[in-house]
Amino acid sequence: MIICSCNVIREHDIRAAARRGCRDAKSAYASMGCQFDCGSCEDLAEFLVEDECENMVRVDKDAA
Repeated sequence: MIICSCNVIREHDIRAAARRGCRDAKSAYASMGCQFDCGSCEDLAEFLVEDECENMVRVDKDAA
């Protein structure tokens, strides 16, 4: 699903950036060589990064 129409960034791109260590949407976009343009995607992108980070913590706890 496309999250950012301005930069054509998909959900899986944002989640992958979070898995690579980006802890907020701004750094996730920067890691892809982009920045927010119109800003309409910022809240959803932030949610996706936070959700992916929570999922990674949950998996780590389950593995322990």
